[in-house]
Amino acid sequence: MKNPTLVDRVATTIDKWRMLSAGDSLLIGVSGGADSVCLVHVLRELGFKPGLAHLNHGWRGQESDEDARFVEDLAKKLDLDFFERRSQADPGQGNREATARTNRQEFFHEIMESNGIARLALGHTSDDRVETFLHHLLRGSGTRGLVSMRPLSGKIVRPLIQSTRREVEDYLKERNQAWREDRTNEDTRFVRNRIRHVVLPELTAAFNPRLQESLSRTIDILEAEDDWLEGSVREWLKSRASGEGEALVVDFDDLGSKPIAFVRRVLMASLRWAGSSMQDIGFDHVENIRSLLESGKSGRVIELPGPITVERNFGQLFFRPSDWVPADYEYELTIPGEVHIAEIGTIFQAHLRSPDALKPKQAGAFVDGESLGPCVKIRNWKNGDFYNPIGRPASKLKELFQTERIPQRKRRQWPVFVAESSIVWVASFPVSRDFVPTGTSRSIVEFEAVPSAKVI
Repeated sequence: MKNPTLVDRVATTIDKWRMLSAGDSLLIGVSGGADSVCLVHVLRELGFKPGLAHLNHGWRGQESDEDARFVEDLAKKLDLDFFERRSQADPGQGNREATARTNRQEFFHEIMESNGIARLALGHTSDDRVETFLHHLLRGSGTRGLVSMRPLSGKIVRPLIQSTRREVEDYLKERNQAWREDRTNEDTRFVRNRIRHVVLPELTAAFNPRLQESLSRTIDILEAEDDWLEGSVREWLKSRASGEGEALVVDFDDLGSKPIAFVRRVLMASLRWAGSSMQDIGFDHVENIRSLLESGKSGRVIELPGPITVERNFGQLFFRPSDWVPADYEYELTIPGEVHIAEIGTIFQAHLRSPDALKPKQAGAFVDGESLGPCVKIRNWKNGDFYNPIGRPASKLKELFQTERIPQRKRRQWPVFVAESSIVWVASFPVSRDFVPTGTSRSIVEFEAVPSAKVI
């Protein structure tokens, strides 16, 4: 039986992951290196007519410009659209590889958006996949990071992911097709290059001559398990997460009984759903969020790198933009009755109680009903509010917040119960002296706070 060619293998890879269909609009990110040049030719042989995109980082001066001209000439030779941009990023700022990757992603995305292109093909090979696996393993990563270079990821496809770098170069040599060599790829000061030129060869020589094949199989196993776990997490979140304004709100009532691995995945998925790129989120950050699930943590806030802040409010976690500014609110609560305060994700209920059947609750208060009308208003705290709670000295509410170390960002939305112009109760504090039930009280109202019910 004839051995399959590289083109055959790529066709099988495309079919296996349903990467592309005939007639799909396609963009290829082309550096000029062997992998991306090979991908262009293979996809042309398979009947696709992709556009070629090249981002000139300019970091190697004339060599970078020559790379760009090489890709442009390749596009002209094959009668393909060509897109080019010169990056203005300074290679001396931050992580050079990360900067280059981010700039390329933004460039490719803009081209696809403006030209209505459905898929982006990248020339990553089996070698790249194994190197990325080891890179993330040595740096410290969970399963999701170890399998981050997927054959199919959203609009990104990697048709060469089951082919080796040697097969790619052999393919090009057979066709007398030149490619560009980036001399920085030999510089072992870069971690990925050390893995490629030092770590992998030494491991292969010392332990397993078929190491790349073995690690590729390991990645396949981990990838399937990761898909299963991610699917379980998505199903769990669908019934427990919802949007409230700019926040993603997650009910976690049964999350504490789940395995720790599942809990961490839920928290990471919630961060992604809320808009985090996860680029600077590490294990310790996730553990800090997980600590919010412990008893007595309502009201706590976790500040994270990037655009998301996580806050616990009773049995819910709020994933909010870090620059979120709370809105004013005011609601009317009839007695008896209930009202949903959307801004804080809480339902407040008013119950009529018998004076001889009072059982204190942690998230509520008892008030002399004869001092109230048919309803009370619930509004957020306002600067200047004065409060006279039983058992504490009368003072501005701001001073009570400071004494209790209530975070600044939480004070603005703190619920205040008002009857006409008088403050009846401030949630989590004692009732106002003027509204405390007495032995002669004939009508007593219980205010109770519960997390708001969620719907999909």
